[in-house]
Amino acid sequence: MAIDDKLIYSSPVEGLEVLSCSSGREFKSHLHDGYVLWLNSESGEKYCLNGCSDILQPGSISIIEPETVHSNSPCCTERRHLRSFYFSEKFVRSLNYKLLGDENVPSPFRNILLENKQLWQNLSVLHHKLLSPVETLETDEAILSVLSGLYRHAGDGTIRPGSEDRRVSMIVDYLHAHAERNLSLAELADLAGCTEFHLIRIFRSHKGMTPHSFLIQLRLEKARAMIATNSPIADTAALCGFSDQSHLTRLFKIRYGLTPRQYQKASGGPPGSKEPFGKGVSGLS
Repeated sequence: MAIDDKLIYSSPVEGLEVLSCSSGREFKSHLHDGYVLWLNSESGEKYCLNGCSDILQPGSISIIEPETVHSNSPCCTERRHLRSFYFSEKFVRSLNYKLLGDENVPSPFRNILLENKQLWQNLSVLHHKLLSPVETLETDEAILSVLSGLYRHAGDGTIRPGSEDRRVSMIVDYLHAHAERNLSLAELADLAGCTEFHLIRIFRSHKGMTPHSFLIQLRLEKARAMIATNSPIADTAALCGFSDQSHLTRLFKIRYGLTPRQYQKASGGPPGSKEPFGKGVSGLS
């Protein structure tokens, strides 16, 4: 666990992180490589998702799919309390198996907004529990109990629109495959079969940021995952495409509110040091 400017991170089990944010921090356009679930306890939270702006009211639940570009900031910095869960795709596949009997079924987690007082309260209690020193068995039981309710009610939410141009999907896949390289806009435009200017326009229209900004977000998420397993920070910077360690540190601090070293301490140590989430899925537990 780490505290920085009223940001509290905890990573209680593999594939699951929680954040408590009571600062006035603005989270500019960014993405996550897994699913995000937000709870808002106080005041409103302004957010922009898929080009649409709205306010997450206290008592509301918001779920955001992987790699969906979004931004958010408090309506009132003095009263803001945002609580977040971050689920890796591996963790969600494990949940699918435990709750639905098949790890490969489509996840019920989509870009949705939910209004359910009892579910909100249950998630709030779970969030508090995951930030506290609790035995592994109690943690596993609480996760399954509360998230099974989320699975039941996820279909009740309002789906927020979002469709993607085939060329944008192609570029996103290419950025994933070559995130460490020094790519050129001409290279990406050739791949998409359009002009460089048109590529920027369609990519920003669908993703909310330019290809380069999206690439930086991918690199940061990759670096974050490596740092959480105690990968040396200088090596991580080189492997993820940053010019040097200071370049990574500067962007990491802007993005996550912690330096790589602080985040590494918050994440709980080397590979295998965290408790796996129960058992039952080959290769997932």
